[in-house]
Amino acid sequence: MPKVQRDTDMVEIIAAARRYEHWAFEELYNRYADKLFRFLLLRVGSRTEAEDLVAMAFERVLQRIDTFKGKSVASFSAWIYQVARNLLIDHYRRKQKMETSPLENHRGTMADKSPGPAKRVEATESAQSLYDAISTLTPVQQQVVALKFFEGMSNAEIAAVVGKSEGAVKSLQHRALASLAKIMSAEEKS
Repeated sequence: MPKVQRDTDMVEIIAAARRYEHWAFEELYNRYADKLFRFLLLRVGSRTEAEDLVAMAFERVLQRIDTFKGKSVASFSAWIYQVARNLLIDHYRRKQKMETSPLENHRGTMADKSPGPAKRVEATESAQSLYDAISTLTPVQQQVVALKFFEGMSNAEIAAVVGKSEGAVKSLQHRALASLAKIMSAEEKS
């Protein structure tokens, strides 16, 4: 389906959700639940906690859909991620600590697509190295990397989610990638 058609469909779905039509919320859930789950799982590291946060996010979307003022798909996407981000902040406040390596639950996922055992071990080690490297980034850098490379968001969308300017997002992304390159390069040499 062409992007213009998908965007038109989403605008109609958002409008129906504002009228509290059940099918529209179901469609929003189908389109965003997995994305929010991945986003939250990367941050909290626990499948159960991520599932709970996704449920809470959609409950909040249902309660506050009338506060959404945007008119585009991109603005809705940024808004729903902002809802999830706010819940994540609340979650961290409740826990009184921040996970330093929430990416651990994804270890080995890159290896699942490798053909043989030797390739699988090599891919697992590469994925492990990458996740270890990502876990050394600051929390906001981890979030920018996750949204950009795991969720495929634009810098403008990421800026709306993290509450920073596009320039700040580009800078965070650049610093994060430079740090990752340095870490991975040093690891290859050792």
